[in-house]
Amino acid sequence: MLRDTYKSRRRRTVMLWALCVLAMLMQLAMFGYVGYKEYRVVEKEDWTIHTMQPSYKLAKSEPETGVYLGGYVLQNPAIEFSMKTFNDRTGRKHGSFFKYVGYGKEFPTKWVEQVKSIGAVPHIAFEPNNGLAEVKDDAYLQKFADEANKAGVPIFMRFASEMNGTWTNYSGDPEQYKETWKMVHRIFGERAPNIIMVWAVLSLPEETIESYYPGDEYVDWVGVNVYSVKYHNDSRLHEADYEDPLDMLNFVYNRFSQEKPIMISEYGATHYTVTDDETDNAFAVEKIKRFYGELPDKYPRIKAVFYFDVNNTTEYNEKRRINDYSITTEKEVLAAYSSAISRSEYLTEVQPVVVQGTEAEQRLTYRGLIYKEDDMLYADMNFFTDVLGLKLEEDGSSQKLVNGNGSVEVDISKKRIWAGYNYFNYIPRYRSIDALPIQQTLEPLGYQVKVEGKDIIVEPQP
Repeated sequence: MLRDTYKSRRRRTVMLWALCVLAMLMQLAMFGYVGYKEYRVVEKEDWTIHTMQPSYKLAKSEPETGVYLGGYVLQNPAIEFSMKTFNDRTGRKHGSFFKYVGYGKEFPTKWVEQVKSIGAVPHIAFEPNNGLAEVKDDAYLQKFADEANKAGVPIFMRFASEMNGTWTNYSGDPEQYKETWKMVHRIFGERAPNIIMVWAVLSLPEETIESYYPGDEYVDWVGVNVYSVKYHNDSRLHEADYEDPLDMLNFVYNRFSQEKPIMISEYGATHYTVTDDETDNAFAVEKIKRFYGELPDKYPRIKAVFYFDVNNTTEYNEKRRINDYSITTEKEVLAAYSSAISRSEYLTEVQPVVVQGTEAEQRLTYRGLIYKEDDMLYADMNFFTDVLGLKLEEDGSSQKLVNGNGSVEVDISKKRIWAGYNYFNYIPRYRSIDALPIQQTLEPLGYQVKVEGKDIIVEPQP
């Protein structure tokens, strides 16, 4: 028996060493790869490009400017799960609160009336936790829509969110997901026009996000869930305290914000984690100040944000008993949140659905894929084509960007830039970009480019 135990331990030790060697080889391969001439790494800085979209059509209940304040309190016994108490303690009325509703459960009429009673609108995270096969055009879904319609107020409906990961029972089949989404969208559109369909992902993994997108005509708002934690995977080897929560927004924001209002459907910053068994209020304070303090300026197309006021370490789901995100129990953290949301850009009243289609000028920004080299500012090609609407054309052996003012020949520089977070074992997560110099590309096409600190303002010449 002792010999068997010794052999078993020896095998485990050998396996652990083998995994460590493999991880080191992967790191060496990655660093060698990113250093290859075609994929030179450039320094990531906090640049923001600002431009204007003069004739954008507002989505359902989208405010022309500003950010709806929202929250989640239904797992916080410290405030008796009370929305009113949350408002009182934070010092600001919140315009919306959300609730998880498993597919197959009745429409939460009583809770909706409670939300309405404090002058807010409901946000429902509607989750088919038994898989997409249960979602059908049947009496249940039709009744759910009819009950939602009776509420008489806008309802954010976040259906089947975080499908881009592997932890939900409705992930893994993007085509089935999109077809199911379109069916749900059709039923809600026919029977409950007050419903605002929110297609929401977790900020990671990015690689699968676009494959689940149903298309602009089937989505009202795009949502993203973001959390600030000190460690990933409940492991002290996977430190995450360096992560800027704003970086976690960039992929979704840059991809979708030109067409859709963006909702941060869940955000939380931990002040205690079981991983190191330490209370660190300063960590939560720093992340909340950065996140809420910068959103209105750097991300003007974010139109709603919901704080996740939950102590997960005491929750029923054992796998999530890692972080305490609650703010109403910690004086320093609560003060930081209250101060950050006191800005006038944070809105306490949600617009009615009837504003849909109203034309309004919108300020657009682009983040994360910008760098400076040899005193020249560069941005990824997607900024020029997707945000500014320039066309890339082939002209023999050269490439040109074209607009109504003419064309300019471009010399694309292939780079790699840090995403703002790492893969496991500290392997950096880089994004490949096809970069162009901003001023040298845009000024010949009739744009003015001004640099003020870390802000780059791009405007058509008068």
